[in-house]
Amino acid sequence: MTLDPRPRSRPTEALVDLGAIARNYARLKERAGAAELFPVVKADAYGHGAVAVSRRLWREGARTFAVAIAEEAVELRRAGIGGGILLLNHSDPAGASLFRDYSITPALYDLRHASEMARAVSGFTRPLPVHVKFDTGMGRLGILPSEAGTLAEILRGSRLTLAGVFAQLSSAEDPASPATAPQIAGLVEAARALRAAGIEPGILHAANSAGILAHPGSIFDAARPGLALYGVLPSPSMEDPGLEPALSLETRVLSVRRFAAGTPLGYGGLFVTPRPSTIAVLPIGYDDGLRRAFSGRVSVLVEGKEAPIVAAVSMDLTLVDATDCGARPGDRVVCLGAADGGGGLRITAWDLARAAGTIPYEILCGISNRVPRRYRD
Repeated sequence: MTLDPRPRSRPTEALVDLGAIARNYARLKERAGAAELFPVVKADAYGHGAVAVSRRLWREGARTFAVAIAEEAVELRRAGIGGGILLLNHSDPAGASLFRDYSITPALYDLRHASEMARAVSGFTRPLPVHVKFDTGMGRLGILPSEAGTLAEILRGSRLTLAGVFAQLSSAEDPASPATAPQIAGLVEAARALRAAGIEPGILHAANSAGILAHPGSIFDAARPGLALYGVLPSPSMEDPGLEPALSLETRVLSVRRFAAGTPLGYGGLFVTPRPSTIAVLPIGYDDGLRRAFSGRVSVLVEGKEAPIVAAVSMDLTLVDATDCGARPGDRVVCLGAADGGGGLRITAWDLARAAGTIPYEILCGISNRVPRRYRD
């Protein structure tokens, strides 16, 4: 196991199974066929640790990684990650020399941005590879397919070389959504228009995790798995190809207190014990990713038995009702993940997302950097 090098003052940690991520990569690769996979490791690999995940997937054959911002790309390069790094979102033309020096591939996302990037690299001795993001229905960043001819004029004769074009699917997690097919067709049309204007589009990619799992028509030369890579389905109704959740969030009981019925607990006394109660105090709180919204809606697993979160979750501490399961200081507590013994209880990212009225992406990304990561291969 690779340990987080920071000093430890409490037993709270996130355990990341890199072997599970590698196996998920293999399952997704099988679904994607001949298409190359660009693992999405933005947001610190959805809270799993971008450097550790990228190193592991390099061993599995991944040669291009996708991030959101330049800082994420530079972190990977400084950690020794080779291959391609695709910058999916904002890229400031003022950083063109940074992209060149760190071999980062930015994405052009509107005509003004493309023109400014072309001017920024005009003095480069070697062309800067770029991808182009087309907006085929997401309505965020992206050049419209109808603007492909104007884009070709900007690229022609510039020191930018087009290495690929892509689109983002807005509703692929819903297999029945009518939005996906025209979004895929829009990317195909944009590539065709570029070719007609004398610019080869390079690698085409549209499929995200949901596209790989539910929309084979969205898989072109490459695909960009994110959430599924970490073992979580984009929709709980999707067919599961055997994905393995790779992250668990664990701590240990700090203290055990006993209270009479009718005792208010926590900030504001929002929880009042309905009976004589055994309350376990956990050294984890909302700054670690255990949200206030979980109180009264989520149970943790204390030595494999359910204990509901009660009272207001505070920044650093959480109370759980261990009256029915018992608890002792030092007992293992699983806040996300499976109890020991295989076949036991499990708390999933979807369980937590439903309780908080959000999505699993936000749950995983919300496990803060102050929680040490411990890795197993």
